[in-house]
Amino acid sequence: MIFKQSKWIWSKTNYEADDYAEFVSSFSLEKMDDVYLRIACDSIYAVYLNDTLIAFAQCADYPNFKFYDEINLSPLVKIGDNKLKIQVYHMGKDSQIYIKDKAGLIFEIVQGDNIVLTSDTSISSRVMNEYRNNYRKPLTRQIGYSFYFDSSVTPNPYVPSVVVDKTSCFYHRKIKTLTLKDRRPFSIIKRDNSLIIDLGRETAGFIDLDIVSEDNQLLTVTYGEHLKDGGVRRIIGDLDFSFEIYLKKGQTVYLNPFRRIAGRYLELFFTNPIKINYIGIRPVFYPVEVKKVKFDDPLLQRIYDVSVDTLRLCMHEHYEDCPWREQALYTLDSRNQMLYGYYAFNEYKYARHNLIEIAHSQQPSGLLSICAPSGADIPIPFFSLVYIVQVYEYLKYSNDYSLLDEVGNVLDRIVKTFTDKIDSTGLIPSFPYPCWNYYEWSEGSDNGYQLNVKSNDEYIQSYDLILNAFYVYAVNLYQEMRKVKIDLNPIKAQIDKAFKRNGVYVLSTINNQASQFGNAIALLAGLGDDSLIDKIANDKNMIPATLSTLPFVYDVLLKDKKYINFIVNDIKNKYKAMLDAGATSFWETTVGEDDFGGAGSLCHGWSSMPVYYFHLFGLAKTDK
Repeated sequence: MIFKQSKWIWSKTNYEADDYAEFVSSFSLEKMDDVYLRIACDSIYAVYLNDTLIAFAQCADYPNFKFYDEINLSPLVKIGDNKLKIQVYHMGKDSQIYIKDKAGLIFEIVQGDNIVLTSDTSISSRVMNEYRNNYRKPLTRQIGYSFYFDSSVTPNPYVPSVVVDKTSCFYHRKIKTLTLKDRRPFSIIKRDNSLIIDLGRETAGFIDLDIVSEDNQLLTVTYGEHLKDGGVRRIIGDLDFSFEIYLKKGQTVYLNPFRRIAGRYLELFFTNPIKINYIGIRPVFYPVEVKKVKFDDPLLQRIYDVSVDTLRLCMHEHYEDCPWREQALYTLDSRNQMLYGYYAFNEYKYARHNLIEIAHSQQPSGLLSICAPSGADIPIPFFSLVYIVQVYEYLKYSNDYSLLDEVGNVLDRIVKTFTDKIDSTGLIPSFPYPCWNYYEWSEGSDNGYQLNVKSNDEYIQSYDLILNAFYVYAVNLYQEMRKVKIDLNPIKAQIDKAFKRNGVYVLSTINNQASQFGNAIALLAGLGDDSLIDKIANDKNMIPATLSTLPFVYDVLLKDKKYINFIVNDIKNKYKAMLDAGATSFWETTVGEDDFGGAGSLCHGWSSMPVYYFHLFGLAKTDK
């Protein structure tokens, strides 16, 4: 039994949102057998052993289903006394990467069957007053809070920890721990009232600095993926990409292991002269073995390599849609990332963990949360159907059918939820508040207005092609996995009746536009005929698929092998345009930074599709 002698502890009896705490203790070893630290917390921890940072992680989990990490301390422990320091950040406010819960830390150190150290009131702790606790400065809706660090303060004294009334079921997070890489070079661009730090490429990790200041002063740092009007854009709508560090007179050396940031540029605002020994984003990666492949075509090589870099930038405690703006685990995004990663890394344990994490987001309605975990929830029904697809693909590539023992009932409830939703028309209507009937970021398919709908607003019922056709497509895969039979012919007939116009399928009962994605899903569902393939490829009236959904379109085009060159050239054109614009990672949409009111991400995991298709077409050769 895990943590059978340990207690949940904190540094004080009252805790609030945006709190920091530090816990210290020591333990003594008489032999060098393997030693492990098991740890869980709310919300993010950093572990120092004998003054060396050895582990850090965001505990992306659920209040009643906590992940714990098992960290091998053996390489750094010594015979005799060892010093342990654990710092914990408590977010304490719902976001799209976190569910609000009580602050707390629980851990144990074990050597064989011997419990060496446990978390209890014997552990000394303190409020980390170097950070401005309860600062609650918003960063983004998805990520939560920014931070304020003061290097001039005298640290609070240590006091005995207090026990937190907190109970949880624990689940071993059976993936590798994140790695902190070496500092990267940077260049400085001087402006009239600031300095811009150019890291040379998209980077995701921790702010790391070594600065000498002539006096005590405030340093405001903004970060971003591009420059606008010569500087880094700090404010974009209600997003604020900045944090503050109060520099003491003299040298400040600082690394923040709690708030991961991303981008290519930092902009520094300060009053008095400073000397920069170093400043940058220290790269943090999930460790994977990257397949070495080579191409005869230099352009394909560049596209492939940047695609792999994009995937890696979006892999931390779980898959992330983008490391700059959201850092959130969605099904559509992670479905693409998993599929591409099977070819880039041969990585299955990480994908499995993500699928289990998503499964635990299932709501009483049977739908999955918008993200996993998410305390600020607007469910996307379509994304619940995507989960069926990504589980099916995991089984296909990994041959690990034991996953169904853990998520099979989740699949069952998803299918039942949608099947029960079929009404007298024989179709599934769009879902009412609080759901968001999103499909992709294109005209007629994002339904962004629904994000502003209130519970008492009038519900206008409609029927969407993609929701109904994807249900058929997903349930076909579900039947194969679960060895059941569901008659899909009635709903297929109604889809033809409701959406088919002159051999092409329109988006909805209230929108007669046609999209590539919608028609591709219709074909994948067994609707339409082969003539639709040519229309998807050539009909200029169809709304083009976006980078997130192009894989479904390409898969349909591959039903006719003549489209292989078409797909390769389409990838070349789209991705060369990003490279020519200076991309070091691939974008959320082909519009780039100007999309979403200037908040378009320039690093998005779902855009790494060239990895998959270049392998599929035999263009990627193993580099031995």
